[in-house]
Amino acid sequence: MQIAVLGLNHGFTLAQQAKKTAGLTLVAVAGNNAGAKERAMELDVPLYADYKELIDNCSLDGVIITLPNHLHKEAVTYCADKGLHCLVEKPIADTTAAAREMIDYCREKQVQLLVGHHRRYSTKINHLKHLLESKVIGDLVAVNMVWVLAKDRDYYKEAWRVKAGGGPLLINGIHDLDNLLYVTDLNIENVYAVGKNKVRSADVEDAVTAILEAENGTVIHYFLTDGVPSPWSYEFNLKENPIYHFYDEDCYYFFGTKGSLAFPSFRCYQYSEEEYGWKHPLVEKQYVPAETVDPIAAELAHFEDVLKGGIVPRIPGEAGLRTLEVLEAINLSIREKRSVKLQEIMSE
Repeated sequence: MQIAVLGLNHGFTLAQQAKKTAGLTLVAVAGNNAGAKERAMELDVPLYADYKELIDNCSLDGVIITLPNHLHKEAVTYCADKGLHCLVEKPIADTTAAAREMIDYCREKQVQLLVGHHRRYSTKINHLKHLLESKVIGDLVAVNMVWVLAKDRDYYKEAWRVKAGGGPLLINGIHDLDNLLYVTDLNIENVYAVGKNKVRSADVEDAVTAILEAENGTVIHYFLTDGVPSPWSYEFNLKENPIYHFYDEDCYYFFGTKGSLAFPSFRCYQYSEEEYGWKHPLVEKQYVPAETVDPIAAELAHFEDVLKGGIVPRIPGEAGLRTLEVLEAINLSIREKRSVKLQEIMSE
């Protein structure tokens, strides 16, 4: 299958993996930032500064889109007009309105739209989902999630990352929110959030606290910041990406009627029926999965299968939209300093 990658930030990782995937041929890449030429040379493929010129001049089966969020809709539309199936990096778009238009347009043009929430392919995330569905900790009462780290100072020298839609909530928080929805299958009903820019004083947030209420009564607390040194984040705790230092810590906690479960250590704490209650010692078990896989490799293998035909995307546009709706409700709550019902976002 002949593919191209548009955008060479996260796209570089996907392009490198595409080169290792037997059923994919990386034809060309598009990028116009400072490192694009060097990265294209490393990949040993042609570089186009204008992705539309790439699409017009190359014979392709599919395209991986990792451009800035606000360009996703335009790029997907352009590819769909050429009959090209798309793997678009998370978030599916910068607004839910744009996401809905993308989904409808791809359906009209009969092209597949796969959203790059690659952590859904993680062995550990799927093991977590299995444990929660198996009621290991009983009925879910609450969830506590943190994503706290400090990005390199040069990261925010790119102008789009200090404007609306370029902050850590949309770039990084979207991953955690998608993990939450995927492993719990909760329907979020109401959101209240506070966003601050105390660290960098830029136009976008650098810290967010959100309270999410699910329609079944489960409550979620989520804190995110990219300006505080700490070892507690998915990137630092999962050991899935070798560019990050690893810390043997947990970033998610799930609290149920029968016990509590930490992730990714999978330490589970419960009482026995004979000795239940705070005067007795908790019993600790560990439910670590037997194997791990590279989620990026698994994502591209799935994209290859989608391009060959016969299967539908594992993470279709509708799944990406569902996650984006929760994030947009958080953003609206931050802007208007009020509680926001998801129905407000879904009915727009």
